Amino acid sequence: MVTIRDIVEAVDAEVMCGEDLLDREPQCVIASDLVSDILCCREEGPFLITGLAKIQILRAADMLDLVGICFVRGKTPEEEIVDSARQLGLPVICTSKTMYETCGLVFKLGAPSGVYIPPSGAE
Repeated sequence: MVTIRDIVEAVDAEVMCGEDLLDREPQCVIASDLVSDILCCREEGPFLITGLAKIQILRAADMLDLVGICFVRGKTPEEEIVDSARQLGLPVICTSKTMYETCGLVFKLGAPSGVYIPPSGAE
């Protein structure tokens, strides 16, 4: 099974918080910059790859019980985000790689993809 530590190494990421939680095994991986899409994940224990380094991402993380977040494209979350993630027990990592490259490297590790089920009436 893939761990967050494996993802850190594969995408050459910097660990912002949650160093003691890197041995978690995400049940799936999702990737998006849209909170509405992230909230459509129906899997348990997802790991999120995103470029959205805003506080609302932590609200979504709390709702979905994310096991970790990877910020891409060199985005560095503000200290408020890192502090909140620390309080939630959520590892946060950052990489300078693009989302496309990050997703490819994580897929190559064998991490399963999350299932996206759009809300009723959405296309």
